[in-house]
Amino acid sequence: MGQYSRKLKRGVRWYYSGQYLGQKYFSRAIYLTKQEAKRAERETIAEMDQKARQPGEVLLKDLIEERLDIILHKKSKVYYRENRLYMKKLLDAVGNIPIQDITRQQIHKVLIDYSKDLRKRGKTDHKANAMIRCFKALFNYGISLYELNMKNPVKGIQFFSVDINLKYIPTDEDILAVKEGLTEEQKFLIDFCQQTGCRINEALRLKGSDIGDNYIVLYTRKARNSNLTPRKIPKPPCLAGYKPKKERVFSEWSNVPRFLEKRVKKLDMKYWTWHNLRHKYASELSKRNVPLFEIMNLLGHSNMKTTQIYLQLIGF
Repeated sequence: MGQYSRKLKRGVRWYYSGQYLGQKYFSRAIYLTKQEAKRAERETIAEMDQKARQPGEVLLKDLIEERLDIILHKKSKVYYRENRLYMKKLLDAVGNIPIQDITRQQIHKVLIDYSKDLRKRGKTDHKANAMIRCFKALFNYGISLYELNMKNPVKGIQFFSVDINLKYIPTDEDILAVKEGLTEEQKFLIDFCQQTGCRINEALRLKGSDIGDNYIVLYTRKARNSNLTPRKIPKPPCLAGYKPKKERVFSEWSNVPRFLEKRVKKLDMKYWTWHNLRHKYASELSKRNVPLFEIMNLLGHSNMKTTQIYLQLIGF
């Protein structure tokens, strides 16, 4: 056991390192004083002692940290942020207790409270259902990783019912009104999404090397943890005369841009987002009597049933 100093560019920082009950431990050099490092070391030893006294028990906080590490490296940033939020709500509600002690009733209460909060804000229960999936995956991961002899406490909890309404298709007037006052780069992104029916993340991934003479290649994930899958679609009019670069075409944004959402809200029009431009594209294909199989390919759906459901949701 001991505390040690290290000279860094930002000044002297302290860390601790040692061995307790035959297990080595250490920290990063992040503490401003030796006393801070000593207090942190005592807390670490106390946690190690608690684990030693309760063999076989897995604390919720430890499981969450391990699960989030996996998600961070294997899945998208958005999925990581969503799961971190859901898991924090669970940890705040039940505390850092062994996962073997967490009951279905406790989880159900967290879900109900979250559902009530969503409805107060005028939201549907889509995110509450996402929370159920998150919790189920969390406990499945822990049971498998630690070979625990326990049942998943989320098993048996039913999903919330969600009303499905027809998706709104923005009019040409809506789109023109939104584009007024935007930068040329912002207008370019809107035109691209409208003319290709792509998902916004597909647009943000587009590189100059993906643009051909009369086609472009878009990349998407068929599932959250799957590899990127390419699909070739016709080159949209907005790319006419565009000189391809090696880097991303829409390099101004690394995450989903919010300017469209803010502009729609400012104009006090019926709410629509990037995905509604995809709905508009699909509706125009259907109006032109484009074969269903071709619509499926252009939208990048895995099967025709998905495309049929998609067209039903926009009233076709």
